[in-house]
Formats: sequence, structure tokens, C-alpha cells
Amino acid sequence: MTSVRERVAAFWDAHVKAWLAGDVPLSPPLRDWFKAYNGAGIGKVDLEGFPEPFIGDLLGRYHEPRLVVLGLNPGAYRPPFQARDGIFAEEIRRCGSYTEWATTGPYHRGPWTDHMDNLYHRLRARFTRNWLEDPSADHRDLLVFECYPWHSTKLTAPLRPPPEIIEEFVWQPIAELPGVREVFAFGRPWNDLAQALRLPLIDKLGAGGSDYGSKVRSRAVRIYALPSGQRLIVEWHSAAAGPPSRKETEILRNALLGTGGAVASAWSPHAPGREKRSLTRISTGCE
Repeated sequence: MTSVRERVAAFWDAHVKAWLAGDVPLSPPLRDWFKAYNGAGIGKVDLEGFPEPFIGDLLGRYHEPRLVVLGLNPGAYRPPFQARDGIFAEEIRRCGSYTEWATTGPYHRGPWTDHMDNLYHRLRARFTRNWLEDPSADHRDLLVFECYPWHSTKLTAPLRPPPEIIEEFVWQPIAELPGVREVFAFGRPWNDLAQALRLPLIDKLGAGGSDYGSKVRSRAVRIYALPSGQRLIVEWHSAAAGPPSRKETEILRNALLGTGGAVASAWSPHAPGREKRSLTRISTGCE
């Protein structure tokens, strides 16, 4: 039986393959998803770059993800990397599929890190280590899903994806991830998105809610229930839209889980189906 993760991976692999061949296919689910954002000017969607719905080992072929973080969209289109004749497009061709390429940590290695800023992904990798209380955790432990998979330099209009599409392409594959209980999203726009997606609000912590011990007066945390029973943790504060520091992560973890050791104990490298596999292709861009 095909799993949800396999179905989603196969869908995107076929879509990106067609895009690499020169087509811009927008089948009915993608057509509705694409229309969910109407940015103008520097916020206009750029279809010259391939869509990036997720980054990480979605299928757990090499390393089962231990943490999920949500993004808004993949950011600005960088032609040297994301055009049809760009570096990443050629890597996808060598890998054989988008899903395989996404396992290689493309934004955590050269040539991207040799020429481009990696702050977004670096901060989320740091948060992964802090949340899991595991200094050895890296990009292989992290799976990033985008709410809107197409590129734009900025977001100049609200994202309003149909809830049923996010359910099919984001919530359902996340539900299949073993050991993942909390899903994280950083930045206030995700609070509006969670409400637009009609997720039930469980609790409010920090600014506008109950005091949970944060040292940052403006920090707000909203906890939503996902259809799977997992929890979406939305966090933002006035200074930046990135993940909290190590100390603030510890405070948040204790507030959500009641113990610092609960996260680390939820995953074991010796648990069935979770063993680390050969990482040769992950570090080389499928060469």
C-alpha cells in the first residue's frame, strides 16, 4: 500500500520533472493552491524557478526526520541555482527526482553556502539541535514544509491556501512521521494562517496569553491542534521572525512538555525503522 508520504513525493517528482522539461503544469489541486496568493511588484510569484514544497528526507530513506518546521514560501528566485539550467536543476536531474535531491541538504552545503546566505536554514538547524537537546543533530533531522511552494522575493499579500490542500500535501504526510509530536512555525503571519486554515486553538502563552517564563516581553506562542493529534506551535516576537535562542527554547520546551528530557527520549537511533542509513549521497548532491 502506498503511504501518504510516497504519494506526495510522487506527485511533486512528476510535477518538477515536467517543469524541468519546459512545462509549467498546474493541475487542479495546484491551480487552486497557486491562486491562494496574489502578490504584486517584488511580491509577484516567479515561475522561472522550480517550486520547492519541502526540503529534507520526506520518505525517511536515509534518515527519519525528527523535527518539522513550516515555512511560508521558498523566498526569492535565484537563477544561478533555481532556473531550468541552474545548479540545483542539474542536481535534480542527476539525483533522478526532486524528492531525492531534497534529502541532500542543498541549502546546508556547497555550492549554495559558497555563494549565498544560509541564515534561514542555519537558524532552523540550530533550533533543531536545541529542541532535541542533541548537539549532533543536523539538517538530516529536519524536514521543512512550505505553505506556498512557489518563489517570490517578498510576500506582499496574505497567503490563503485552501485548507483541504494543506491537509493533503502538508498535514497528512507530517502525520506519518514517527516520533514527531510538535510542528513549529515562526513569525506572526503563521498565526493568521493557522486561523485561516481553521485549526483549533488549544492555548495561548506569552504575550496575550499565560505567562510561561519567557524573558522576552513581546514573545507570543500559540498552540493549535492538527488533525493528526499533533500540535502546531506558532511563535513570534518583535525583534525577529526566526526561532528562539537556546535558552528560550529550553523555557518553551519545559512549558510544553514539562521536562527537558522528554524530547530526546522520544527518538532512538536503535528504534525499528529509524536507524541511520548510508549518508554518502546526502552529502554530495547525488554525484
